[in-house]
Amino acid sequence: MDRNLGTWALVGWSALALVAASPGCSESDDSAGSCAAESCRARCVALGYPTGGHCEGSICTCGSSGDAGDGSGDIPGDISGRTTRMTGKVWSPGGLVPISGALVYFAMNDPAPIPAGAYPEVCQDPPAFHAISAADGTFAVEVLPGTYRLVTQKGQFRRIRDITVPETGPAEIDEDHTTLPSRNAPDDTIPHIALVWALEGGDHIEDVLAKMQMGTVGSDDRLVRGSEQFDIYNITGYPPNTELLENLDRMLQYHILFFPCTIWGGGLDEQLNDPTGPLSDPAVLANLRAYANAGGKIYATDMMYDIFEQPMPDYLDMCGDDASLNDADQTAWADMRTASGWTSHGRSVDADLSAWLDANVADHSNIDFLENFVWIEAWYDTPDPDPAGPVPPKIWVEGDLILEPSRTLPLTVTWPYGAGKVLFSTYHTVGEGGHAGIYPQEYVLIYLIMEIGVCQDPFF
Repeated sequence: MDRNLGTWALVGWSALALVAASPGCSESDDSAGSCAAESCRARCVALGYPTGGHCEGSICTCGSSGDAGDGSGDIPGDISGRTTRMTGKVWSPGGLVPISGALVYFAMNDPAPIPAGAYPEVCQDPPAFHAISAADGTFAVEVLPGTYRLVTQKGQFRRIRDITVPETGPAEIDEDHTTLPSRNAPDDTIPHIALVWALEGGDHIEDVLAKMQMGTVGSDDRLVRGSEQFDIYNITGYPPNTELLENLDRMLQYHILFFPCTIWGGGLDEQLNDPTGPLSDPAVLANLRAYANAGGKIYATDMMYDIFEQPMPDYLDMCGDDASLNDADQTAWADMRTASGWTSHGRSVDADLSAWLDANVADHSNIDFLENFVWIEAWYDTPDPDPAGPVPPKIWVEGDLILEPSRTLPLTVTWPYGAGKVLFSTYHTVGEGGHAGIYPQEYVLIYLIMEIGVCQDPFF
């Protein structure tokens, strides 16, 4: 099944005077020469046939037997001669890098609005005229000539633009139409994000968000505070982390909660509260579980592992005693080789991420992941026979452990929890604070910011 990255209603065309036979579509490529029954039905509904269509070998024929939409019965024919090939390329917010796996489709009306906060994003069949962008961000789709609303979406990033499909082609789509937005505006939607601020020496994800134009980048290559298109907690001038974690209703207003690596500075810097202190409260742990169950996404890095380890202990075994707050920190600080962080020599092990890195950024098999401070000892590997039990984590990237260079461990993992998802990286996703340009591991962050919001099949 194609992953529907948004919600839409299929709006039919006015009935055509003859039955259309549409090129069959497969999950990956409409030119593959196969026919999927549900996709065929959706295409025909969009073409104005209320009864849909059916597969005849590799050809999708619109109208059920004896019903062509005009009462004349099935008349085999191929609509490909009446379509125009539309091509384009999807870009990340800020135009930093092409985006793979984005959904691009042509609709008669606007799709339903993206819900304002956490919600279950369940995969659905895509609309008739659609494409999924390739590793280099490119796409191509055959569309009947006419005027449409062009929708480009990945997760909760969505741009809608008017477009006219000409009678003849191929035609190239303006890249501004398919560059994902960096702020909310008419016809542009971004996810509602909360970010709990790191200590000055922590993982500053906000700087990469700023480089995606979700804020202003200052002369020090850092976010200019006050320009951000997301909400910040736990630093002077912003609410404390307790106002977020102790209030489930507030948490549910967000699509993604970022908990970048940080420690408690004891009042140093501008940090307002102990970042993990609230996790000693059972009500806060219940809020985190409820937020994820409702469809919220939790993204934690490095020493903020307790944000999932305490409320959801069944997925990862961190170094140290998992039952004790901050114990992996103590384990890492006990050895000079890990006390100040280390570089893990690693690689992507996810096929789609690897293809995207190779096409746009760097060799996926040779990446230095800077500033690791903790590590994963083991992970839940066998699905619980109980259908309500944990699902094994998915490993995105892996690398060596400086204490045992021959040992390879996961560096970035995700897993579903209820209708939501948790993502964890053992390293600072922003390698070193305040630097120009974007490091390979930061491109992995950009990829996963897009990926964490995509739909998933329910597993309960």
